[in-house]
Amino acid sequence: MLNPYIYILSAGHLIVDLGQGILPIIMPLLTDKLNLSFLQVGVVALTFTFSSAIIQPVFGVLSDRFSMPWLMPLGLFLSGFGLALTGIISSYQLLLLAVLLSGIGVAGYHPEGSKLTHLVSKEGKAGTSMSIFSVGGNLGFGIGPMLAMFFLSFSGLKSITGVIIPGLVAAIVFLFLMPKFSRILKENSSKEKTKEVTEIISDDKKQSKKISLLFLIFYVVVRSWIHAGLIYFIPFYFPTFRGITEPEYLVSIFLIAGAIGTIIGGPFADRFGGRNGLVLSMIISLIGIFPFLYLGGKAISIFAFIVGASLISTFSITVVYGQKLLPNNIGLASGLVMGLGVGTGSVGVTLLGYIADLFGLPVAMNIISFLPILGLILAFVLPNDSPKRSGVKIKKVSEEEA
Repeated sequence: MLNPYIYILSAGHLIVDLGQGILPIIMPLLTDKLNLSFLQVGVVALTFTFSSAIIQPVFGVLSDRFSMPWLMPLGLFLSGFGLALTGIISSYQLLLLAVLLSGIGVAGYHPEGSKLTHLVSKEGKAGTSMSIFSVGGNLGFGIGPMLAMFFLSFSGLKSITGVIIPGLVAAIVFLFLMPKFSRILKENSSKEKTKEVTEIISDDKKQSKKISLLFLIFYVVVRSWIHAGLIYFIPFYFPTFRGITEPEYLVSIFLIAGAIGTIIGGPFADRFGGRNGLVLSMIISLIGIFPFLYLGGKAISIFAFIVGASLISTFSITVVYGQKLLPNNIGLASGLVMGLGVGTGSVGVTLLGYIADLFGLPVAMNIISFLPILGLILAFVLPNDSPKRSGVKIKKVSEEEA
């Protein structure tokens, strides 16, 4: 049985990531209200991506150096407060400030939340624990649009201020739990009890863990480019080139499948190894994306589910793998993988969009369908961490040894 705190941390992850689904829904309304250009809309998206994802490694470093469980309630509050401000702001500059505050809240929660999840997970269950934590964020991303539509149904953009409620309630709950979270962090940082150190033994023993972490981040970047590219371009590609007039359901299937895949991926990694999970994910994606883009009928929905589940099944796996590579810098590893790696998805969409403008959208989609080959190569060069092949060597380090 998993530690109950993991489910609480996952619920917080769900709430803090609601904004990633809410902001795209309210942007057309904000564009009309403030008379924004497409460039300004892009800057808003970039501001949120930078503050919520790209700066996460900074919070990760701070999380490793200092005990900062207060970042979680603060992050939960700021993520909702910033979005709530978008319903009442009257200028483009204030919109950027509101989005920046919300993004900082998101960035602050993730490293500390994932570090606590790691610390309270049981031996041999790190992947399962992280999958529970990660699925919260995926569900938040998927629920966000529905929550936005619910609040907008009352009085339009002004009623979006209601999105502060989930974050405020969650912040209060986490403040109540602060003493317990602080005790967990103190016990591990002071080494008052035996801790588990996971050490990856590479077939090539000369390979540096830092180089392996770099390959892992590149893997996450490729995965993010595939995932973000499909999400953003499905609504354009299928109506124009496949004759599907309402492709939104494909995006929903894709996202829901991702949440299910996250639950499956963690236990798979615990049993068969993280690298095997990364390899299998890219194999399935390579096989599935091309039929998804070109087949018709019910097969489109089936392949949308398969590709969505396979891609995001590795979300928790990559976080745990990064923590194994940097066992003494768990917060930094989490920030690099979840923030910097995932945040580069927007960069991939920009590049693919430029290619689509030059050569047509089908060319960009074909590039996406072959990107899993690059992901597969990156997965194969990572160290083998399979528990059945002595890929992982676990040793207990006592207080004296540490």
